[in-house]
Amino acid sequence: MTSEYYTQALVLAKEPTGEADSQVFLYTSDLGLVIAKAIGARKITSKLAGHLEPPNLVAVRLIQKNRFQIADALKISTLPKIKNWAPILDLIKELTAEGQPDSELWKMIEDKNLEGEEILRVLGFDRAFAVCQDCGAKTPDNFLLRRSEYVCSVCLAQSGSPAHFVLK
Repeated sequence: MTSEYYTQALVLAKEPTGEADSQVFLYTSDLGLVIAKAIGARKITSKLAGHLEPPNLVAVRLIQKNRFQIADALKISTLPKIKNWAPILDLIKELTAEGQPDSELWKMIEDKNLEGEEILRVLGFDRAFAVCQDCGAKTPDNFLLRRSEYVCSVCLAQSGSPAHFVLK
C-alpha cells in the first residue's frame, strides 16, 4: 500500500547515494524524523536540488511505499545565516526517532529559535538534571553527541574527545 504525505520539514542533512540520488534527513511537523530518498536530486537539471539543502525549511510531498521518497519539495525559507547550523542539525538528526513528531521541537523550528541547550532539554537531556558521566560533577558544561552524555571540562580534556556543544 502506498501513502502520500504533505508536510513542512527542516532539511537536516543530505548524503549522496548511487550515481545521482540522495538520502535526505528531514524533521517534519507531522512525522518527526524522516529519512527519504530523492531520486535524481544530484543531477544539474533536478528540480529538487536547491530546495533540499540544509538548513532550508521546505514544503514537501512524501510518498511511502516500503520507504519514503521525496516527490516534490519547495523551499519556504532558510534558517538565519548568523550561525553555524551544522551542530544543531546533527543534534536533531541523531537524538530524534523516526516517526515520532515532537510539537515543542517543531515550534522551535518554526520560530527559528534553535539553541543547543534548549533542544537538549526538549529532547530529554535537560542540563538541570545532568551530572558528568565520568566523574559525577554537578552542572557539566559539555555535551558529547557520540555518547549522548554530559561531561565536565576536566573530563572532556582528559578524554581528548571534542564536545558537540559547549554550554555556558
